[in-house]
Order: sequence, then structure tokens, then C-alpha cells
Amino acid sequence: MGPWPPSTERKSCVCTLQCTIRRNRRREREQLMMASCGDPGIKCQLYWRWWLMGILALCARELDASNFTIQELLNNKYPHLVSADIYLDPCKSEGFVGDIALGRPEDDKYEWELRHQNNLDKHNHTDEKKRPERAATARPERLWEHAVIPYEIESNFSGEHRALFKQAMRHWENYTCVKFVEKGPEHLEYIIFTERSCGCCSFVGKRGGGSQAISIGKNCDKFGIVVHELGHVVGFWHEHTRPDRDNHVQIITKNIMIGQEYNFNKLTEEEVNSLGLPYDYASIMHYARNTFSKSTYLDTILPQEEPHTKKLPEIGQRIRLSQGDIAQTNLLYKCPKCGRTIQTPKGIISSPQNPPSDEGVHCEWRITATHGERIVFNITDLDIFETPKCDTDYLEIRDGYWVKSPMLGRLCGSNTIQSFISTSHRLLVTYKTSSRQGNHRGFSANYEAVCGGDVVMEEGILQSPNFPEDYRPNKECLWRITVPDNYQVALQFQSFEVENHDNCVYDYLEVRDGHDIASKLLGKYCGYKVPDEIVSSGNKMSVKFVSDGSVPKAGFSAKFMKELDECKNTEHGCDHECVNTLGGYRCECHIGYELHSDGRKCEDACGGIIDDINGTIVSPSFPDVYPPNKHCVWEIMALPKYRITLNFTHFDLEGNNQDCEYDSLQIRSKLGENEVRKHGVFCGSHLPPTITSEGNNLRIEFNSDNSVQKSGFAAIFSTDRDECVTRNGGCQHICKNTLGSYICACHNGYVLHDNKHDCKEGSCTHQINSPVGEISSPNYPDFYPSKKECAWLFTATPGHRIKIIFDEFELEPHQECAYDHIVVYDGDSNEAPTLGRFCGSKVPHPVLASSNRMYMMFKSDASVQRRGFKATHKTVCGGRLIAHTSVEHLYSHAKYGDQNYDNKEDCDWFIIAKDNGRVRLSFLTFEVEHEQDCGYDFVDVYDGRDDSSHLLGKFCGNKVPPEMISTGDSILLRFRSDDTINMKGFSVAYAEIESYEDDDDDFAD
Repeated sequence: MGPWPPSTERKSCVCTLQCTIRRNRRREREQLMMASCGDPGIKCQLYWRWWLMGILALCARELDASNFTIQELLNNKYPHLVSADIYLDPCKSEGFVGDIALGRPEDDKYEWELRHQNNLDKHNHTDEKKRPERAATARPERLWEHAVIPYEIESNFSGEHRALFKQAMRHWENYTCVKFVEKGPEHLEYIIFTERSCGCCSFVGKRGGGSQAISIGKNCDKFGIVVHELGHVVGFWHEHTRPDRDNHVQIITKNIMIGQEYNFNKLTEEEVNSLGLPYDYASIMHYARNTFSKSTYLDTILPQEEPHTKKLPEIGQRIRLSQGDIAQTNLLYKCPKCGRTIQTPKGIISSPQNPPSDEGVHCEWRITATHGERIVFNITDLDIFETPKCDTDYLEIRDGYWVKSPMLGRLCGSNTIQSFISTSHRLLVTYKTSSRQGNHRGFSANYEAVCGGDVVMEEGILQSPNFPEDYRPNKECLWRITVPDNYQVALQFQSFEVENHDNCVYDYLEVRDGHDIASKLLGKYCGYKVPDEIVSSGNKMSVKFVSDGSVPKAGFSAKFMKELDECKNTEHGCDHECVNTLGGYRCECHIGYELHSDGRKCEDACGGIIDDINGTIVSPSFPDVYPPNKHCVWEIMALPKYRITLNFTHFDLEGNNQDCEYDSLQIRSKLGENEVRKHGVFCGSHLPPTITSEGNNLRIEFNSDNSVQKSGFAAIFSTDRDECVTRNGGCQHICKNTLGSYICACHNGYVLHDNKHDCKEGSCTHQINSPVGEISSPNYPDFYPSKKECAWLFTATPGHRIKIIFDEFELEPHQECAYDHIVVYDGDSNEAPTLGRFCGSKVPHPVLASSNRMYMMFKSDASVQRRGFKATHKTVCGGRLIAHTSVEHLYSHAKYGDQNYDNKEDCDWFIIAKDNGRVRLSFLTFEVEHEQDCGYDFVDVYDGRDDSSHLLGKFCGNKVPPEMISTGDSILLRFRSDDTINMKGFSVAYAEIESYEDDDDDFAD
């Protein structure tokens, strides 16, 4: 191409050219460029052509690097992909058994065979063969070494969630020898509490190979559910999958949802360990009776009657570990039978009295305090058989949670009183004797957790005493933190709840820039707002916590760490900009660039303005998985009077619900400077519908979160002249633009003429059964025709009432609405009582029917037409119901059977006997969120007309309540739901009975 011309000559004929030039418009831009160069000579034209070719070649390379041709997208099929760490994140697993995620097929061969079985294998077993007794893993590599499970909690969880997870872990620790410890550098295998798309799920036992996630998703953040998921981490399958389950429960195959049968298959000896314990109906790892049921009132697992009581055992509790769960865990991890986990602030421990003389004793006490506390251990009596190195009979104290923790002392013989103090919040005490201990007394000791002290560490955690429970009264804790020289101390709060006062005079946390009492005060805190990050000026910081004798709160949890400005070091590796953060740093890119997935390099930003006639748009890195935390915006701009059509050829984004709360693609038409119309938000693997813009501008916005990346999307766009812009396309009413053409449509009350352009009057009688929707007058928003009569019959689910809300209203006015008007009737015809007669321009108040039927009529006379009306119809639960001798029904929510009930339901049904008899109430189906005291969602039944009447029962869960009969002529049925966890709801049959009646076999039919 030759050398560049001299700069002075270039300046005279070079004009601005951006890399946004599109290939299919280069000829037009080339002509524009020539014109803008003035009157160049031949030499200038040659220079210009040389320069233009170089820039266009560069632009072409940039465009070709990410663009696909239309033919490529039409002719090729691209696979759906998912990020490579699928096997360590349960939600990225390729298979599930209930809430259990499966690993690689080559690693979990049997589980995958179990997952893909098509039946429950009822006949392919031999009853005479000895069966394992519990559904615990039989694979030793799945067990955690020394029962120590390191954990980490992702930073996006709130302090309340962190406290919940720690309470669940403490529950396991309190009854077993399993120990959950904060992940440290020495822990290569650990669990991460995270929130993933699969909701609640986990692997069984230790997976190996690094971190593995335990997902606690939305609506799973309940204590019992977290304890259940931790049970999988410990190493438990579901109780009903043990091989001998047919002796204890019956699996009712016909009631199981299609495609979910594999969740009820049995495990084999290869997967479970025979530990000699009986079947445990009360296990927190057991399914409920209707898990994966086709309908809430159909059992999928039916327990056998208990021989003594002749009652069916309760199954599926999510409240606490059962005695069987505890015994199973202690056997699985070979926990010492003597000793226990201690979580109280102080106490006394001693060796067992009168142990068997012919065998040794092995006891283990695991003393756990709160982060920031240390444990003082005082030996008050010691008399143990003495050997030279205390190698057979001894009392051992270790500064930590396990046998590899530093030893503070190993004692035997008859020593004087000694004291030990831990450097952390855990202490392990082991007492071991042989048969030679004989009549030696053993030992006795006391312990106490003390807070504060000198902390010389690079990082750690400080917590108020007894966190996450309420802190103890009258405590004063002073921590003096020291990190290495040339570093600062950074304090980052994770949770904060301390008794509030304007001046923090009662309970408070005080932070100073050094160890002296006169050091600069960095902050004094109380209340409920989490303090901002605090950084000292040097390598020392003091933290003081004080509580008085009243009003304890949950306290605080904070992480401290050494802090250094890594961006001052030129080896940070950032392409563009380095931003210092607490405990680390992050890279950022200049405008027009985005950070690569490696967190260091910068690459061209996705998105941009597109003015091509047609082309393609694909997600970043397509057809490979898109990067995490990506935000891309494309804006397609067509010529005036043109529309843009978008067709997807590939679509694979994380998520499958209507909220698309993880990864999403949002598409909107831009109609003006501040006016947009939303076409939809899309995710999942189904292709979105064809989308046509409402103007000449279409905006496409892509977002991905920090986990579960998929193969993304590919779409073809084209622009087309909008024939509807000119004279409405010749359509009398509505013109709808289509690709290459258009179609005509008509307003409400009209149908399309045979000529496909004009409209003529049609039928104006409507039967509406949907629970929500819109209605309008004929020809709305244009004037309604004269001499028109229309009728709407609304029918809702029994137990729900129709409500009409008028959004727009303009009819011919008259004092008595004698001309044009609307009449609403409280029933199914115009013979029902009138709820209102409306006309004029004042928007009527909402109209509510007393039952599940409403009839509405519109009538116009021969003169004076107006725009008419537009209204929304919906359903409202509750109301006054009349019980007749024939059986009638009501349902918990309007979409019962199609979807779960909504959040914050607030329904009262007053059921009154028609002829002063009594009301009989029978629940046919029942599935409401379970809680021990029915504190979340519940149904109350009162023997009377209000809640001051006698409460017949408060119900939740999935057990159908008993039949109830009022003592008087009425019953109040109340249903409430909170803002989380929705279930299938319930259906009820009710009828009037005579006072002397007490039974009717046909009542629930």
C-alpha cells in the first residue's frame, strides 16, 4: 500500500471517519467523504483513497471479529452450553435426585443409573439378602476428614442470612462431633453457601477437587431447610431411598408427577452404609407424604401403621435433627461416645464416674465460644495413671477444633492445678485411658469464655459474645489488633444490631486508631445500621464492645484484615486502571472497553448503535458461554417511517421464570426522548417470539450475573417500511405492520369486512372466565356507535368475587342516566340486584360483586356519542357465602389448580346457613406452607361470624384438616399468606345441615 503521506498533506484532505461505519453502507459514506474533502487534486485523492482503505480494513477486522452473517445464523445449529464448573456448583449439575445434585457421570455411575431408571424397581431385589439400615453414604471418600467441614459464606448474603446459616451449623455441632469451621488457607476442600437458580440443593458428602456449593435460594432460607441441606453435605441421602424402605413405607407410583419417579428409586449397598439403626420416620432427611405428588391431597409415600398406636407416623418434618439423625451421624463419623459439644459460656466437665474396669475410656469435649472470645480452661483435680510420656492414659488440651490443632498440654499422673487459655474461640479436650486406670479418679475442670485480648493476625473475625444469638449482659470486650508492619488494619462489618441510643450510652462498639486509650476515635456505633468500612492509619487498631444489664440484641460480626494499596505496585496486571479495595484490588477499563473474564485484560465493549438495514446481534463470546457480570446495550436505528423486526435463531440464558432475576435480555421500543414501550424480558432456553418495534428505534439490553453462564443468544434483525404510517394503510380502524406488508384489524364490537380494510358491527355479547383482564366499549378509543347494546357475563372461581375498576370513562351525561349508560348487576343476569348505573364523564368507583358472578350491560341511544370506557376486571377472595342443603365449593385462590396462591393473601369467607341450620365444612385438598406454629401461611376456622368466636382450628402444612360443623348458623374461614413460599392452596366443600344432623356420607362428593 506504500508509506503514509506527509502529515501536512494528510491534514488537508483527511476527514473524520469512525469505526462504526457499516460494510453495507460504505459506498454511500465514500461519496460523502469525497464531498467533504473540498476540491482535492489527484494527489490528495490518492492519499485519501490510501488512508480510507487502511481505516476500512481495520474497521472490517473489528466488525468481523464479533459479527455473524445472517446465513451463518440461519444455516447453523449451535449447542446449548453451561460454564465448566458445573460439577462443583450443585445448581450447575446435569442431574438431580430431588434436591441432591449429581456429580460427573463417570464419578457417580450408580446415581446416574438411578436417575435414569424408568420404574421403581419393585421386583428386582431379593428379600432374603441383608439390607443396609440407613441412607448414609457408604463411600469413605465422601466423608469429611476428622468430621471437619470448612465453610465460606458468599458476601451477597445479609447479616440475617449469615446468622441463620450459623445457627443451623451450630445445631449440627451441638448434637454430633461434626465441626463447621471457617475456611482457611490450609483448607483445600470446603463448602460455599451461595444462592443459585436451583433454589435449595447440595451434593451428598464431600465431592473433592476444591470448593463445592450448597445453594440456599429464595424461599429456602428457613432453619429446618438449611439443616436438611447440611445433612446432604454431611453425607446423607433421603431416608426413603434406603434399600429396606418397602418394609416401612409404601410408594404410590400412580400419584407421582410424570418424570419425577426417579426420586423414589432405592439405593443399593454400594451407596449406603449398614450401621444397624432402625428406619427413621422422624428424620429431617425424610420426604413428606405428598412430595412430588400430582395433587396435594394424593400421597406419594404412605408410612405403615405403628403397631402399638395403630396410627400413621408423621413424616417430612423440617424442624430439627431427630434422635435417629444424631445417632446415625455419630456412628458415621465414629464420634466418641463419651463427651459432647459445648456451646455455653462457662461450665464444668469431668471424667466419667465408675467406668468399666476392663476396658479403656475415650472422651472428647469440643468447647466452642464466639469469634473474638478465648477459652480459659482450669484443671481443678487430676489423677490419671502415669506413663513416661503420657502415651496411653492422658488428658489432652488442643488449641483449636481438631487433632491437628496445636497442643497446649498432655497430662497424666497427679499434677497440681493448671490453667490453659486458647488463642481462638475453640478448644478440644480429649480424655483417654486404658484398663490400667483402675481406681484413679480421672479429672475435673471448669472453663469460661472470655472476650478481648491481643490479636496478632493478618486477618480474622470479631463477634459479640454469643453471636448470632443475643449478646450477654454486662460485658466489656477490648480487642487490640496488630497486623504486620507497613500495613493498615481494615475492619469490615457483616452484621450489626446493638441497642440503639442517640449518643450510644448503653450498648456500643468503639473503634480507635491504635492501642492506647488516647488513640484517635475512629467511630462509636450502636443501633441497626451496618457501619461503613474502617481503616486505621497504621498497623494497630483497638475495638471495644460494651453492653449494659438490659435490652440484649443480636450483636455484631466483623472481619478484620491487613490492608495495602496494591495499585501502587506496578505488577497488579491491570490493562487500564487499578482500583484499591479492602483486602485487595480490582481492575477497571476505560470507556468503550469492558473487563475480560480473567479480571485483568480489557476488551472492546459489547453493544453500540447500529444503523444497518439488516444484520445480526449475538451475545458476547457467542457461540461460547458469555462472561459473568456482563451488561450490553444495542440500539438499532432505522430510517423514519420504518420498523425493525427481530427474530431469534438461538436462545440460552440462565433462568426460567417470569422475573428473569439472574441473566436476562430486555427489549424495548424507544418512541421519544423519555417514552419507551417494553416488549418483554426473556431468559431460559425457549426462543422469544418475533418482535417488531413500534417506532424506528429498538433497544436490546443484555445482563448476566456472577454465576452459571450459558451459550447466550443470536438474532437476526431487519428493517421494513411501515405502510401503516401513510393514511393508516387504508384500514378503517387499526393497521398492524408486518414484515413486507400489513394487516387491518377492528375495534371491540366490530369485525373485519371481506375487503380486509373496512370494519362492520359484530356481536357484542361476551362471556369472561379469566381472573383478570381488560374490557372496553365498542370502537374504543374512538366514539362508540349509536343504538348499540352490549353485555358481559363474568364468572370467577367459587369463593371469589368479581371487581370492576374503570380506568377511562366518558358517556353521554344525564341526571338519571336515561340515555347512554352502563348498568352492573350482582348476579348472572339483568334480573339480579343492581350494583350501579353510570354515565357522564366522572370515573365510577370500583364495583364489587357479592359472589363469583357479575353481569354488565352497555346501551347507547340514537344521538350523542362519546369515547366510551375502558375497565379492568379482577377477582377478590372472600365474601359472604350462603350455605344451602346442596354441597357447594370454594377455593383458596382464583387460579387454584393452575398455579400456587400469591404472597400476602388476606381472605375472609363468612359462610351462613340459609335456613338457620348449621354449617358443615370439609377440606377436600390442603397444601399450605408448613411451620410448627403455623406462623407463616395459615387457615383459621371460627365457630361464628367473627374472630372473637371460638377457634375450631389453625391449620397449615399438607395434612387435610378434619371435618367441622358449626354450633350456630355460621362459620368464618380465614386464609393468610406471608411474602415468601407459595403452595398449592386448598379446596373446601360446605353445606347447610339440620341441627340434628351429624353425618352425611355423600357430603364431600
